[in-house]
Formats: sequence, structure tokens, C-alpha cells
Amino acid sequence: MKKLTRRSFLGTTAAVAGGVSLFSLTGPSVSGNVLGANDRVRMAVAGVGSRGTDHINEFGKRENVEIVCVVDPDQTRLDRAAKTIYQKYGNKPTVWADYRKMLEDKSIDAVAVASTNLWHSLMTVWACQAGKDVYVEKPCSQNLFDGRQCAEAAKKYNRLVQHGTQRRSESTWARAAAAVRSGKYGKLIAARAFAHRPRNPLGFKPVTEPPETLDWDLWLGPAPKLDYHGNLVPYNWHWFWDTGNGEIGNNGVHYFDLCLWAMGEKHPSSVVCCGTRFVKDPKNDYKDQGQTPTIQFAYYDFNGTPLVFESCNLAGPKEKWRPREEAEFIMEEGIIRGGNIVRKDGKQEKIEVEFTEPAPGGNFGNFINALRNRESVPLNAPISKGHYSASVCHWANAAYRVAQPGTIAQAQEALGEHPVMRESFENVLTNLRNVFENGVKVEDIPFNVGTTLAIDGEKEKFVDCPEADLFLTRKPREPFVVPKEV
Repeated sequence: MKKLTRRSFLGTTAAVAGGVSLFSLTGPSVSGNVLGANDRVRMAVAGVGSRGTDHINEFGKRENVEIVCVVDPDQTRLDRAAKTIYQKYGNKPTVWADYRKMLEDKSIDAVAVASTNLWHSLMTVWACQAGKDVYVEKPCSQNLFDGRQCAEAAKKYNRLVQHGTQRRSESTWARAAAAVRSGKYGKLIAARAFAHRPRNPLGFKPVTEPPETLDWDLWLGPAPKLDYHGNLVPYNWHWFWDTGNGEIGNNGVHYFDLCLWAMGEKHPSSVVCCGTRFVKDPKNDYKDQGQTPTIQFAYYDFNGTPLVFESCNLAGPKEKWRPREEAEFIMEEGIIRGGNIVRKDGKQEKIEVEFTEPAPGGNFGNFINALRNRESVPLNAPISKGHYSASVCHWANAAYRVAQPGTIAQAQEALGEHPVMRESFENVLTNLRNVFENGVKVEDIPFNVGTTLAIDGEKEKFVDCPEADLFLTRKPREPFVVPKEV
């Protein structure tokens, strides 16, 4: 393995940062390597933290797949990943801090993007332009504009781009989606997505110099120039607006994906979002350094069919509250969850409906099979669908960020009278009373209260809220810019 020193990778970064792209773009004629059914697939993995390690394990174990390159701005992670690959699979991968250097290697067929959310789209677009296929983790974008550019790049350069919403490769959910669409169990009254996962307060960490092993400018990439502090790296970047998308983007995207699979991939016609960042930390006045909501509700109108989202990171006693991450469909004849329907009388039965099995191999195996058999093996989770699932997160977050300070009672009123929305709100409210039964008066918790914002799905912007539109994109930071023309 090539030893990458602090001096060498900072030197590489400096050489690249002020210049043009290091790989040649030739428009639609860039096609990459065309693989046969038995050809060896040469892959790079970008971002080799916990999820990147999963990618290494998933792709590394596939027959005739070789991980030949790993990319990460953290030298410690690079060394660890390269060592793991050598020990498990016997080859010594090239290591790069700078993603653009990897793109120069024309022998690399595909890239697995498992970086921070803020890099997902740019890495995808650049890889497509360089003629490489992509497996990009969810959400494919940190904002709506960037996600659209991923889909456009895949189309323009004829690249296979698989989105990391892996439930698209599960028969259980394929059956559920088909059941909702079939009408066998009556009309769809409402869909609901849950993302309840307990999270500890972050506290407050001071601004410091980044570790010597971390190239901070490369870590930030498309994000604004930020000061380093210990609540950003390695994981809590999820809870800051410049780097993450909150729980709705971290886990909610999976369940939005299932809802859109059943309802049809498109944008909602409107959204209202309410919530708060409130943590279980009385010593810090129930605040921490994070920015994204710990409690979030969204109500979407999909041309007359509601989609309700609920998320709460504060967990009450285990006997009264359980983490819940799933989707469900309220039908006229009962509630569909996974492969079953719970009838109105409480009886549960297996769904019996004709459906199309996803292509085999799971999301990772399906991606490799599609690379080798481009004409006959479809992607289970193509970026053309993943963009819409990620966008559901972005609509709500933008609406939340223009919401006004208010109360829980005002939030409940703003979210409307639909019984499914009311049930979601009451469930979370009950949990909060259990969380704070000997302390906070739950009705006094401050809430951001949103209003219903109409959406123009064709233009991918709000109808009459330019302040919210600002949060559907980001201010460019050269040279890490998702292009307007891919």
C-alpha cells in the first residue's frame, strides 16, 4: 500500500484546488468501461467510515469484484481501510484524500459513495462525467437541486446510479407497494413514515484546530467554510444544516422511499412542517450545539392523498415507547405494514397480491449484476426514483426552516385536522409527557410552527415562498460546485 503522508496529501489538495477538473469531460460520448457478464469489476469506495466499511464488506465479498481504491480526507481511516482490504481480500488498494485524483484512473469501473451527505451529489455527478457507474448512499443529496443534477448526470452520461434505499431490493416491500396500488384492500386513505430513534444530547464543544490526520477543507467540500469542532466529526454532522439533513434525511428517507414506491414517484403538491430542537439536558436549559429538529412532523398532500411523517429522538420509558422506523399504509380495509395487513377487527393476515420480485442480490448485488448485464438487469433503486424520495426530506426541512417560533398547540393546529396526523401528534405528545413526567411541562416546549406551502413539482420549487426556495440549494464554494449544466 502506498503510504500517504500528511505532507503529500495536503500538497495534492493545494495543487488541485485552484485548477480545473483533473479528468477530461467529453459530453455524452463518455461511456466508461463496458463490462461483460464475467468481467472483473474494479471499484473505488469514497468515504470509509462505518457505512463505508459496510460498502467494503458488501462489495469485497462479491465474486470477481475488486476494491482497488479508497478515498477519504482522514488519513487514519484511509490506512485502516486499506489494511482491512489487504487482510480480507489480498490486494493493496490505492489511497487518496482527494476524490478528484481517483477519477483520473480510467481503469476504475464504479464508485461507491459512502461519504457525508454534503458530498453525495457532487461525487455522483463527477463520477458520471468521468464515465463511472455509482452506488450512492442515501440521501443522494443534501438539497433538492443537487439531487436533480444527480439524476440528470446519470441520464446524460448513460451511467448506472443505484440509490442506497435498500428496501427497494426486498420482496416484502415490493409486495406491500403492489398491494397498495392494486386496490385489493380498498382506497389508500393515508401513508405514514416513522423515524423514531433515541439520540443523546450533543452538549457544546469548542472550536479547535482539526486533527493532523484530517484535511478539513476536503472534508467540507461543497459545504461553506466552517470552523472545526468535535461535534461535527465523525458522526454528528448529521445534526447541522450545512453538513446534514437531520433524522428525516438520515433515516426518514428510507420510509419515504417505500411510501413513494406505493404511491408513485412524484413531488407532493404541498407541505406543512412543525418541530423543535429540544434535548433531555436540563443542565444546558434543554439545548445543545445541534441545529436540526429532534422532534419533527410533516404533512404532505400528494394530490389528495396525505403522507404523514413523525420523528422523535427523545425516548420515554421502554415499556411505554419503542424506537420505530417503518412505513405503513392506512387502507379502507386495514393497515398494511410490510408483508401483512392488520384488518379493522385486529386480525393480521399475509398480503396476497401479484407483484414483481426485485432483481436478486440485494441492493449491492443488484448493482454489480446490472453493471455486468446492462441491457437485461434493471437497477432496483435507480437515482431517477431516489431523487424523489430524498426530495421529500428537503421539502419538509425547507418548510421547517422558514417556520416561526410558537407553541405545541399552535403546531398541532397548523398541521391540520386529518385523523392520521392527529394520531401521530398525540402519540409523540404522550411520549414527551413520559420523558418529562417529573420536570418540563410539555405544553411549554417551544415549537417552530410552519404554514402550508404549495409546491410546483415541475419547476421543483415552492409556488410563492422564495425564502424557502433558498434552502433547496446552496451557495457554491469553489471548486466544490455541483454544476447547473451537468
